[in-house]
Amino acid sequence: MFMSTGTPDDYLVRFKAGDSAAFDELVSEMAPRLKGYFLRQGAQPSTAEDLVQNVFVRIIQNLPRYQPSGRLDAFCLRIARNLWIDNRRRSGREFSSEEASQGLDVQPSPVESADRDDRAVQLRAALEKLDEETRELLELAVLQQLPYKDVAMILDIPIGTVKSRVYYSLRRLRERVQSLNPGAEA
Repeated sequence: MFMSTGTPDDYLVRFKAGDSAAFDELVSEMAPRLKGYFLRQGAQPSTAEDLVQNVFVRIIQNLPRYQPSGRLDAFCLRIARNLWIDNRRRSGREFSSEEASQGLDVQPSPVESADRDDRAVQLRAALEKLDEETRELLELAVLQQLPYKDVAMILDIPIGTVKSRVYYSLRRLRERVQSLNPGAEA
């Protein structure tokens, strides 16, 4: 019997060694993050759930070739990104963030202030104006808080490019938020 180590990077190694509970732990750990990734990319909730399942199917299909040399979350997000690109190509259309938010049960906390809500709306509006590649970069590097080397691997670009794009993208985003609210600091 295998003992749970609780570290995501060990899940597939343990699963390959016969620990079936390790895959359940991987799903529990990664499914919410993957679904959030797809929703933020513009997928409808039902499509996001289907894509999450497809990520895990791809992981199982490629298990014999899996080498535990990198971070598992980056590996999963790379698969997710490829599936999202394939899905968009098949569908022949892009989704707006407004479409992505339809059907989500998002209830603001009563503790949240109107000021915070206003900033969130402004940030969302500024993000909408960024191109898709920039939004995806910020999703991985800032929202998912992945190390730059993992972002570079997922996007298949050099790490130096990731660093400069994050810097300039955040600067551009800050300027856009400030232009929406000239009297406030971003």
